[in-house]
Amino acid sequence: MSRKSIKYTCILTIFILTFYSFFPLFPLTAGIVQRAEAVSLDKDSVYRGILLALLLILVSKIGQATEDSGESSRDIVIDRPELEDGDLDLLARVIHAEARGEPFQGQVAVGAVVLNRLKSPEFPNTIRGVIYQSGQFSSVDDGQINLTPNSTSYQAAREALRGNDPSRGALYFYNPDKAKTLWWLSTREITVRIGNHVFAK
Repeated sequence: MSRKSIKYTCILTIFILTFYSFFPLFPLTAGIVQRAEAVSLDKDSVYRGILLALLLILVSKIGQATEDSGESSRDIVIDRPELEDGDLDLLARVIHAEARGEPFQGQVAVGAVVLNRLKSPEFPNTIRGVIYQSGQFSSVDDGQINLTPNSTSYQAAREALRGNDPSRGALYFYNPDKAKTLWWLSTREITVRIGNHVFAK
């Protein structure tokens, strides 16, 4: 049963209990609904009714908060069944190691390159596999992948996971002033330049 179904089942149950707290003698016999007779309300019935009404409001608020929380969690990983626990942290690490100091869109683009590689048969089909594939990321070779990501790196990773792709479908990125294999990278189709990085297919 979904959270929404549970929520509305609780609300209906509390509504029925509230109704019967006010009309405890409402008769139902042999499946025939008879006319309800007016009954006098004592103080206990009123208190029970107020208490159940408050419970109804509380359950409604809890249900709404649960739904909102569920939506926020789903928003981070949209239509990506291949993602595993720890992938957000790993993606933030490679963004921090490769693109800290770059414009925010450039950091998101680095994350998008990793995710674009997941869709390509030329690369591994997990984030860990893509990032730790031999010779692909200098930050893995020099150990910078182990640095603690900052909040901006996590924010950029979340944006990439939501589908934001400033790289325009790129599978590679490089800094022309630092790239060791510039001769090969320069043969790739450039999609965009952001900050110090060139993104290419």
